[in-house]
Amino acid sequence: MMAFARATKGKLHPAPWRAARGGFSYDIEAELAVPTTSELPGGMNAEDVVWLVVALLRLAKYLYLMVPIISDHPFDAAATSEQEPVLQPFEVEPRILKAADSQISMLEAEELEWVKSVWPRTAELLRTCPSLNIALRAADACTVRGRPASALLMAWGALEELFAPSRAELRFRVSAHIAAYLEPVGPKRLELFKDVANLYNARSKAAHSAKEVEVGDLVKSFVILRNALVRMIEIGKIPTQSDFEKLLFCGDKL
Repeated sequence: MMAFARATKGKLHPAPWRAARGGFSYDIEAELAVPTTSELPGGMNAEDVVWLVVALLRLAKYLYLMVPIISDHPFDAAATSEQEPVLQPFEVEPRILKAADSQISMLEAEELEWVKSVWPRTAELLRTCPSLNIALRAADACTVRGRPASALLMAWGALEELFAPSRAELRFRVSAHIAAYLEPVGPKRLELFKDVANLYNARSKAAHSAKEVEVGDLVKSFVILRNALVRMIEIGKIPTQSDFEKLLFCGDKL
């Protein structure tokens, strides 16, 4: 909608109004209600909880989910409410993957139960573990469509934050730590190590040249980051340098 005069405080924009084509429009397919009168886990506010729950849903399966609007009224009550709803834009940029028509409105119970079980302790981890906070927010941001080179750097910045407590020999160290964390001893660990090292080369290309990167490298890097974050969230612990050394030299158990 277009308005042509400023609104005075507490009132609507004065007429005339006009409908216009173009811009963004969204169909609201699901609603998440967050209480604002009680203390929330991790000291989060309501908007933080909205982001965290949806970020976890995107990690779990639904990479295409967006939260375009936050409303101070339930959507089904907005039409008859005596007070005018306040609608605040929240996420307006599309993600790198789109939902198929058959996927719209389909959130499966298994993923919802997982998010329900882990989001409160994840909120606490984000408060006590700055590295996880940085990495989860980077993982969520790097799947926004349109900037694959900067998104790839963001994904690898998150992986370095999690897997390089020491900054020496980053390519080998990060690749070895990721492989040891995600795969048991054996050929699959070696294969993952080589794959991660190659993806690190793509990260370096994005950092040190003006050439565009392959979206496939971004997706592969995101999947590795996603798998690491899911494991850390489920375990409830961020591995330390000592943990990585035990994984590399003493077996597979942290």
